[in-house]
Amino acid sequence: MTSMNQSVDNQQFSNVQPIWKFCFLYIITFGIYQLPWAHKHWKFIKERENLKISAWFRSWFLPFFLYSLCQKVFALAEEQGYREKPSPFQITLFYWIFVVLSRLPDPLWLISLLSFVPLLSILKAINYYWEQKQQHLPKRTSFTGREIAWIVFGVIFWLLVIVGLLAPTEV
Repeated sequence: MTSMNQSVDNQQFSNVQPIWKFCFLYIITFGIYQLPWAHKHWKFIKERENLKISAWFRSWFLPFFLYSLCQKVFALAEEQGYREKPSPFQITLFYWIFVVLSRLPDPLWLISLLSFVPLLSILKAINYYWEQKQQHLPKRTSFTGREIAWIVFGVIFWLLVIVGLLAPTEV
């Protein structure tokens, strides 16, 4: 049973994810963390709405499914009284701009690491939803085992990138 759908008796922590934790995991993994993050949300939506979709497919191709994810998450949050009205179009557009910026030459492509910024609107909305639905559960502020594995992966990846940037180039 997934953590999103566990009964109240079995679930120890709320599904709320602190913004700082999302930002850190996103940056330390060069954005690869968006895959499990998006999968978690698509899987919840799939089960909640009984949809016949592939949560992993939609996660791997998040830029193409981001608009739809925005719409669904914002609708969930609005059901719980969420008052903000972010634009799924603007979020998707800004995200795509960062995707394009990843094609810049070294080291300018690092600007694309800010692609998490448009996703923060989605995180805020889904966090609001879970705050309303799971008020009785504490928020997890420490890292899970999986998140620690992502951090280790990210540190190794960053070290390889730094070595690559510092290595002398041959003409």
